[in-house]
Amino acid sequence: MFVAGETVVAYALAWTALMRTRASTRDDSTARSGDAAAAAGAIVTLFVAELTLITASAAATPLPLPLVAVMHAVNVAVVLALAWAYRWPWVAPAAVLPVWLAAGTWQATQHPEPAAWVWLMTLAAATYAVCAGYPFVLGRRARESRDPFLTAILGSAFFFFAARGALKQGGLLQFAGAVPVFEAAVMAMLLRQLLRLEPSGARDLGRLALVAATALGFATVAIPLQLNHQWITIGWALEGAALAWTYRRIPHRGLLVWGFGLLAVVFVRLALNPAIFIYEPRGYRVFNWYLYAYVICGAAMFLAAWWYSKTEDRLIDWLPRASSLLPAAGVILLFLLLNIEIADYYATGPEITFRFGVDVAQDLTYTIGWLLFGLILLTAGIYLDNRPGRITAVALVAVTAFKAFLYDMRSLGGLYRVFSLVGLAVSLALVALALQRFVLRDLSRDDQS
Repeated sequence: MFVAGETVVAYALAWTALMRTRASTRDDSTARSGDAAAAAGAIVTLFVAELTLITASAAATPLPLPLVAVMHAVNVAVVLALAWAYRWPWVAPAAVLPVWLAAGTWQATQHPEPAAWVWLMTLAAATYAVCAGYPFVLGRRARESRDPFLTAILGSAFFFFAARGALKQGGLLQFAGAVPVFEAAVMAMLLRQLLRLEPSGARDLGRLALVAATALGFATVAIPLQLNHQWITIGWALEGAALAWTYRRIPHRGLLVWGFGLLAVVFVRLALNPAIFIYEPRGYRVFNWYLYAYVICGAAMFLAAWWYSKTEDRLIDWLPRASSLLPAAGVILLFLLLNIEIADYYATGPEITFRFGVDVAQDLTYTIGWLLFGLILLTAGIYLDNRPGRITAVALVAVTAFKAFLYDMRSLGGLYRVFSLVGLAVSLALVALALQRFVLRDLSRDDQS
């Protein structure tokens, strides 16, 4: 009762300050400063009330959750109203943080049972409705401010994690993809409103890019969230590609930096992280999570490079363009996927291992796979007139040839060695013919011109 009494007093003070602000009609500076001081005190009291509610939720005899949800929603609404009335920056976005803490505390301390997921979803939805509705309620009054939109974005991030946690608690993760789809629709409506607020030639590109990136982020994470395995990595890859597409329409440098940064993190996670092989069970041979994770991320890098190529995509003057770096990263991921699938096919334990010299069939599979990959890469380099791609392909074919002659042949005998030599000779002849037909001829023409 004492905790509840403290909370009621906090609300009384907050509402009193708000009413004074709305009722005051005096224009003298003393009255305005007094009202501002009262409002500041009310906001501090409201944040204290949030901590009080969190404490009450974690108590041995907690308050009823419907009451807690309503009080949190009202508390946040009053903070947003006061912050807007006095144009205090960052106060409204900060109101999301204690609510985030409240949801986590309520779930962890008193209500971890599966049946309580409904109440956690109720608490998250009540506060999310206030935060997401804030810029819609303000309408055209929010034309000059970023805070209402930032509040809606932070509230959406809170609701995503809280709702996913609630569904996981209730054993309903198969429906988790509906949460980002719904939030993407809300952000799309917010983006539509933002486009209506400002004329096309005088828009705040930073605010527009932030809202668009958030909408695309929720939309792109929905499908990998249903896949479960490596959904964070795949979501980042799709978001990076989506930001590259958005950068063509909203030329804000933040979209370029964040998009390329996300794709760089994805590359590090998949190419330079040895723990990737123990994150999840192996699953089926070939048709497993390695296949869809690496293919989707590699395709995202190729798409992002294509979209960036039509823009000014140089991050730093002395660095290559993003559209030049991302295709190389995509090729590396696909080559890693080839080797991972071969190792996974021959693996016998719970983890895949890259073994050479143990099984002749596995060694030859690596050789054949590398050769085919090099030929496909060479074909793509010729078709796209990409010189680095052609050079990489020739180098890979050369390494494969050395591996075949110096390492694989000693394990073969009889007709197997003959067939291997014939196949390798035919492949090298085709490579030489392709280089002479499509590469060296073009170089000679360039020299003559």
